[in-house]
Amino acid sequence: MHKIQKLLFAVVIVMIVGVLWYFVAQNNKERSIKIGVIGHFSGAYAEYGVPMKKAIELAVDEINQDGGINKQKVKLVFEDDSSDANSAATAINKLIFVDGVNYILSAQGSGITAAVTPIANNNNRIMIITLGSAPELTKVGGYIFRSIPSDTYQAVKMVDLINNNLGSQKIAGLYINDSYGVGIKDIINANSRTANVDSEIFESQATDFRTQLLKIKESKADTLVIVAHTEYPLILKQIKELNLNVKIIASETFKDDTLLSQSGSTAEGVMVTFMAGQKDYVNFSNNYQTKFNEKSSAYGMYAYDGFIALSKAIKDGGISVEGVRNSLSQVQFNGASGMVGFNADRDRIGSEYMVYIVQDGKFVPYQQ
Repeated sequence: MHKIQKLLFAVVIVMIVGVLWYFVAQNNKERSIKIGVIGHFSGAYAEYGVPMKKAIELAVDEINQDGGINKQKVKLVFEDDSSDANSAATAINKLIFVDGVNYILSAQGSGITAAVTPIANNNNRIMIITLGSAPELTKVGGYIFRSIPSDTYQAVKMVDLINNNLGSQKIAGLYINDSYGVGIKDIINANSRTANVDSEIFESQATDFRTQLLKIKESKADTLVIVAHTEYPLILKQIKELNLNVKIIASETFKDDTLLSQSGSTAEGVMVTFMAGQKDYVNFSNNYQTKFNEKSSAYGMYAYDGFIALSKAIKDGGISVEGVRNSLSQVQFNGASGMVGFNADRDRIGSEYMVYIVQDGKFVPYQQ
């Protein structure tokens, strides 16, 4: 009988331990930190969004391998906007009202970002923009931050190049019809000392720019500013076909090895503005190459740093959204894209741009 009592006692202990282990495991599972990620993971602009998604996954792997945030693992909830504004609105509503996330990273261009920032802000959800760079995006409200520099910086650099270096007499522009293209257009037209002879607009994913380019040719412009996304190779091809002889200044979206390769010889001599002084303090490029066996895109570093900024704010600000929001305004660190922090308007600080030029099929610093 004594042996039976001991056996029963041992069985009870094992059951108690098992129950405790189960509840501890469940508690740990429930205590994971959910972060939403919405981006162009399919559709027209997937070549931007997919590498940024991978950059965020790399950051999360590193954080989780180091014990998570305040000993809680990070769980990512991805939503694909299919490079479409209506799908983006549906996706962010799902993240907020179905998945219940309080923190969202946006890997979306300016036009589609503009469709989701009001939804995030009006529902007191923190959003960090990692791709959209139109100046107006962070003005939606106090819950919207940005880890990529505002277009104000690159537009000012374009104006400086036009006013002080190129000897331009007449400038024209070819701008994509979204908040990204129109935002840069407005800054250039308001600040350039050179005559603005023509500003042409085109729609996203257009395939024929000849009408706009012929108007620009007729305007006798000697300098052309182009603000586009993936349309650059086709635009440059049609510029060559029309024998349009102009100095070309491209927006930072053109500083992409894939677009450069697709453009071939038509890209020779094209100038492009891009963020200067980028020091990779965390070996992001090497770590990305090792994990995914490919080079990171030009924007992956902003997605990586956007997540790191958010993780630091959660660590310091506690579990409340307001605490994290207050903490974000104080965050400063050296990341994949250099020194990261936010100003009073929740925009990226420490952003300085330089000019590159395509020579022999490569981007090299432009000697001003």
